[in-house]
Amino acid sequence: MKKDAIIHIITRLEPGGSTQDTIASCEYLSKYYRVILIAGIDFKPRKKLSNNIEFIGLPSLTRELCLFKDIKAFRDIYTAISKYQPKIVHTNTSKAGILGRWAAAFYNRKNKTQKAIIIHTPHGHIFYGYFGIIKTFIFRQVEIFTSKVTDYFIAKTPGEQKESISFGIGNEKKWFIIHSGIKFNLNSYDQAKAKFKFNNDEIVIGTVARLEHVKGIEYFIKAAGEILKKNLPEKTKFLVVGDGELKNKLHKLAQDEGLGGKIIFTGFRPDVYECMAAMDIYVQPSLNEAMGRTIIQAQYMKLPIIASKVCGIVDLVAEGKNGFLILPSDYKALANAAEILIKDSSMRYQMGENAKKFISEKDYTGYMRYSEESMNIKLKDFYNKILTQ
Repeated sequence: MKKDAIIHIITRLEPGGSTQDTIASCEYLSKYYRVILIAGIDFKPRKKLSNNIEFIGLPSLTRELCLFKDIKAFRDIYTAISKYQPKIVHTNTSKAGILGRWAAAFYNRKNKTQKAIIIHTPHGHIFYGYFGIIKTFIFRQVEIFTSKVTDYFIAKTPGEQKESISFGIGNEKKWFIIHSGIKFNLNSYDQAKAKFKFNNDEIVIGTVARLEHVKGIEYFIKAAGEILKKNLPEKTKFLVVGDGELKNKLHKLAQDEGLGGKIIFTGFRPDVYECMAAMDIYVQPSLNEAMGRTIIQAQYMKLPIIASKVCGIVDLVAEGKNGFLILPSDYKALANAAEILIKDSSMRYQMGENAKKFISEKDYTGYMRYSEESMNIKLKDFYNKILTQ
């Protein structure tokens, strides 16, 4: 039997949650549909794509704005949609979301008897924490306009859904929630601290993130400086896992804060769980976050969380139960929350246990509710629902 075609579009396959979710979903859905994945080629996925996925790499599809390339990308996407005549066009991330949805809308206008359902997963909105006031206003207006040709939106969390609607993007009837899917690691990590040259009696406070402004790592570093000023009796070290455009700036900031040998920058590492096994406290200082995949991974590793009270993070961290929520960019509040946890080992333990219990709860799929398996089943169920309406 001939499979119905679906097209997924993402701006680029860079390291990060949006890419991991998109590839995982495409691979799972390829068992039931003919899956075509369209993406820019300035990044290649770290994991080889399954042969069941038909990949179209577009040099014209880039993250940066470029009128010539954007027009060409639009035409290339429209050509692909016209060729495959998909039942669903599912766009991911901002740039691909704009070009892909309008290409699908023009296709639908021309082919009224063979319309594609248009779905968009933003993987987090961009209405604060990314750009200045003018650029943010322009993007917001474009998103509002493009929402008119979008049949459905998928949010990662209730928080992302609520904030997106408040900014004028769609309405409750158009939005559905399907969380990001995490592949949990069942390995145990002995002597994890020693691998990073930490002593077992040292409290390690860590974070895992792209080194970009929206992730707020500068506030993590400033908070580290504040913690050292407190002259706590406990020995404290800091671990930053990730790479990005702010690497040099953040290294310099750490020097200016007098962190010296107290902080380790690992660069990009694929072994996130082993890095977290060396930590005692996990920090997510993001200025904006649709969900926070690494928060879930840290909770799975029984770590208490200190995180920004923004967007989807509030759906993961229960104040005083499995962590603390602080206002974004408030590094002094971050340092104060860390001080409480540094001084109270029983609180760290109990919050870590509560975090693991929260993450381990199963949903109707029979899998842990934030697992990759649960995400894929929910997306397939969603497709089946809208295709049979």
